[in-house]
Amino acid sequence: MSISLLWIIVNYILTFVSAVIPTPQTHDFLTFFERANQLKSVPRFSASLLKEADTVPEHSWRLALMTSLIGNEFKHKMDIQHAVAIALVHDLAESLTGDIDVYDAITKKLSREEKKESEEHAMAQITSGISFGKTIYDLWQEYEEQKTLEAKFVKALDKIEAFLHLSQCAPGAYGPKEFHANYGDKAVRAFDDAMGEHPKLFAMLESVKHTLRERFEKEGVAWVED
Repeated sequence: MSISLLWIIVNYILTFVSAVIPTPQTHDFLTFFERANQLKSVPRFSASLLKEADTVPEHSWRLALMTSLIGNEFKHKMDIQHAVAIALVHDLAESLTGDIDVYDAITKKLSREEKKESEEHAMAQITSGISFGKTIYDLWQEYEEQKTLEAKFVKALDKIEAFLHLSQCAPGAYGPKEFHANYGDKAVRAFDDAMGEHPKLFAMLESVKHTLRERFEKEGVAWVED
């Protein structure tokens, strides 16, 4: 066998092996997707919805959709692609911690400090040992810190999406006898204030709340304005 033919064979084998053996970057992607997969079965509203409870990935998907579509109105002031990325990872920690129901948060069954510490630890685990881990963690942290316009936008829509889900559930799905209606007002106003264009998102929130209030009044759920 000539040296040139041998080299062709060796080169072919090396090419084949490199195609089937994951590169470090490919391995990192697969590792991260495996970790993120745990989020797919995490429920939302487990303490307040008797039926038709949401899941975290269902919520995150619609939030990302809302961010992309509604964001077109504000693209002159925001990086919408960046905002969508924040929306996709904003609840990633819940793949390990589980979701804290809005009702539990309002009634303070878990302190804000406990939730923050638990989620920071979870995100450190989820993003550890992968080459792009810091990018994912920084997106999540940006949402938590609420300093950028994109983070404020996603949080405002996060609250509106929660109200939307409640308003679209079947009659009698909501278990508690009272509903704290001001949940979400602060986040939505924070975005509108930062934009300086009232009442862009707050008008949308009020519209959804109006529909929800009519439903709850028929079902005997008290509408509480804190």
